[in-house]
Amino acid sequence: MTQEFDTIIAGGMLATGDGVARADLGIREEQIAEIADDLAGRPAGRVIDAAGKIVMPGAVDVHCHPVYLDDLGGLSITAAHGGVTTVIHYAYARPGMALLDTVRGFRDDGLANSVLDFALHGGLFDVERQLADVPACFREGVTSFKVFMAYAKLKWMTDDYWMTALMDVVAGERGLIAVHAENGLATDYLEDKFLREGRSPLETFTAMRPDLLEAEAVNRAMSIAHVMGCPLYVPHNSAEACLATLRRGQAAGWRVYGETCPQYLTLTHDETTLKVGPLAKIGPPLRTQRDCQALWQGLADGVLVTVASDHAPKAKRVTDDFFDAAYGSPQIETMLTMIYHEGVNRGRITLPRLVQVMCETPARLFGLYPRKGALMVGSDADVVIFDPAGRQTITAAGQHSAAGYTLYEGRQVIGKPLLTMQRGAVLVENGKLAAKPGRAKFLRTDTSHLYS
Repeated sequence: MTQEFDTIIAGGMLATGDGVARADLGIREEQIAEIADDLAGRPAGRVIDAAGKIVMPGAVDVHCHPVYLDDLGGLSITAAHGGVTTVIHYAYARPGMALLDTVRGFRDDGLANSVLDFALHGGLFDVERQLADVPACFREGVTSFKVFMAYAKLKWMTDDYWMTALMDVVAGERGLIAVHAENGLATDYLEDKFLREGRSPLETFTAMRPDLLEAEAVNRAMSIAHVMGCPLYVPHNSAEACLATLRRGQAAGWRVYGETCPQYLTLTHDETTLKVGPLAKIGPPLRTQRDCQALWQGLADGVLVTVASDHAPKAKRVTDDFFDAAYGSPQIETMLTMIYHEGVNRGRITLPRLVQVMCETPARLFGLYPRKGALMVGSDADVVIFDPAGRQTITAAGQHSAAGYTLYEGRQVIGKPLLTMQRGAVLVENGKLAAKPGRAKFLRTDTSHLYS
């Protein structure tokens, strides 16, 4: 009998942004070839029994930093274990680096070492000298760019003049700008003030980077972007104060898209940062339980449209000096599980909404949908089989990041990915890596649809 499918995933509950329904998937030549009520008996190279399990698109994480303890290869492995099948990395061109060369270097590195398909954002630290490379990046398939409004003392901050100039050029190429939105000069002043007064950097961390100065920066970036006709993506919203700003812009028809991250939905300063200190030093900081609840509501009602990891594992220990510790934490492997456990299990968002914010909308924004982020005939067979009843205790020892720690150490959760597949090939099954580096495809993004 002629083999009709390479793989059939049978008996599962297919979860999409439109709903959840019992159906089988037939996969052939890296794509979803058929979706039907029952494909039993049809010839296939392998039949995977997904009875009692959720079958969903692989998560699309559009906010990753493969420049710290996890490189492009290591990050893709820990991501695949967490049910992420597509990543968009920030290719950071530090001062003195050429943006175009950086983008090409990241692309070549990913093609050689990643186990996941990937795209890139350009990251600019010296816009005045790097701006001329932006149009050429579009020809390389990179259509989104990021700058920091924070970290002036670290010399990472882009001032309003050059941010406006970048938005002008990017809009002319029909691209998208992302900004790290915190008022860099005011937050640095507060840091200096509290240190002069002898106050503990750990205890005053959120006071140094208050929610209103995050919301102020969101408003400023959003206003400048609107004037320049440039769509704006705001990553890692951490505070209730940001939501009113985003809602106002969206209600006016401005093209502004808000992201949050699992850490801001599930962790707080008092319960996490004060306990593990430097391990939870991230920017913007963890805030309050009220902020967590407001962000969940923002996801549910649509003011926030994506969840991404901001995966940035750095070498830190609990005993390190908090002020000197680096910003960042590992998040990508626990992201899907934590959003399912704290969101779906607790009734804060529905399963279809999870698929929208973690799979469909990220892919749509960057022009990858329905190739990525979808379970549709013709889509890449990027599939996660997720056990909604699977119990696990999260530990650093069970993670695949090089970080050696997790902010969820000892957290007991219900729900876990069992199998991760990309383009019909199993990457991870029952905790075991099956993929090898070199299989990745570089994905050219396209944000021109945001201008229609």
